[in-house]
Amino acid sequence: MYRKLASDVYYVGVDDHHTELFENLWKLPYGVSYNSYLIVDEKIALVETVKGPWADEWLDNIRELVNPAKIDYIILNHMEPDHTGALPDIARIAKNATLIYTPRASDMRKSFYDVDLNEKKVEDLEELSLGKKTLKFVHIPFVHWPETMATWIAEDGILFGCDAFGAFGALNGKHFDDEANMELVERESRRYVSVIITSYFKFVQNAIKKVKDLGLNIKIIAPSHGIIYRKNPNWIVSKYDEWSSPKLDKYCAIVYGTMYGYTHRLAMKLKKELLNLGVEVKIDNVSYSDIGDIITNTVRAGVIVIGAPTYDAFPFPRVWTYVNELQGKRFAPRPVGFFGTFGWGGGALEKLQKMAEEMKWEVLEPIVKVRGRPSKEETEMVKRLAEAIASKLS
Repeated sequence: MYRKLASDVYYVGVDDHHTELFENLWKLPYGVSYNSYLIVDEKIALVETVKGPWADEWLDNIRELVNPAKIDYIILNHMEPDHTGALPDIARIAKNATLIYTPRASDMRKSFYDVDLNEKKVEDLEELSLGKKTLKFVHIPFVHWPETMATWIAEDGILFGCDAFGAFGALNGKHFDDEANMELVERESRRYVSVIITSYFKFVQNAIKKVKDLGLNIKIIAPSHGIIYRKNPNWIVSKYDEWSSPKLDKYCAIVYGTMYGYTHRLAMKLKKELLNLGVEVKIDNVSYSDIGDIITNTVRAGVIVIGAPTYDAFPFPRVWTYVNELQGKRFAPRPVGFFGTFGWGGGALEKLQKMAEEMKWEVLEPIVKVRGRPSKEETEMVKRLAEAIASKLS
């Protein structure tokens, strides 16, 4: 099926209800869409392809509008395979098409796909006339790969944003923001930003500023995943701006693991003390919370507190997994607190503290290290840690 965005501009993408984990990491409880767009002018341009297994359905969508063999340009805003996997399929049909992408995308394309098509490497803000419509290519590097660009149609006010302004969730025939459940869209957009683009927040900020400075009169934002914004495109721009802002939110996130309940009791004690001090708290047990949800809950937290029992002289393994993600996604520096338990040797909190110091995060005192059950003095330390957290968020 296709949907019309403007005169001679169409959505021809597909829904994926099969893949359980995006990038084999992040859960997709509502599926995901691979958005592709067709511009039918004197020259025919295709903006992005779809993930390879969905090529047949995608080609059928295109055939409802044009013969794919007549496509003149295939615009690849981003080389990631969920955007380009069906390139070999369309290349076998549209044999006279020219590939359009940034200079940095050229070598990537050649490493991913052996297709016999001409290429045109476009510079930042370069334009291409299709006849009645003119495309402008806006380089937005590291949103979220270095070769990424967006494509702009001035005549229609449409911005094909690539991964910028995207979201998880299949569309199920409700392709536009005036058709969708916006509460779900907001939740899946924020989760998408948090798990996919956290490492590149400063580049998101750069891209938003660039688009604003260009003075584009945006009427429609058409991303590569998720709904198309035609009713209120500024809504998703403001949300992305908020979620990628360097200014953190004033709440505390507690992330902890527990084997036999001792560390859990410390976590609950800390939560209670924080609530008594009027601090907003988000809390995740790593054994039961999805890692994507934990990242979403912690990426904007003004203070993060990590609790772990010692396990083979290291932090509890699932806590260690979260810490590795925190480092890999280059969370912005902020105060961090630690608490944990051990039965005999210890070691978990020392390794967590070393990690924080290497990242140049401020480690809050006291660090609450308990052997077995907390003593009266150690229980008092939890209260003092809560007070230190509250002072940082005030």
